[in-house]
Amino acid sequence: MSQYTLSRTNYIIMCVAFITVIIGFILMSGGKTVVEFNPEVFSFRRITLAPLVCLAGFMLMIVGIFYKKKKA
Repeated sequence: MSQYTLSRTNYIIMCVAFITVIIGFILMSGGKTVVEFNPEVFSFRRITLAPLVCLAGFMLMIVGIFYKKKKA
């Protein structure tokens, strides 16, 4: 038996999940901060796509933690 709680596959899944969350936050980031109204803040990418990518990353992280290999 391995002395580690998680296997190599778990760590790979968790790394992919972490990268997915980072990509989601990058998509959420904005341009310049100006005083006047900026309609770009309400774009599809920032309001819909980025939170869904982050949510997928967090869900993948949960899968990475609980994933178990099937024994043959």
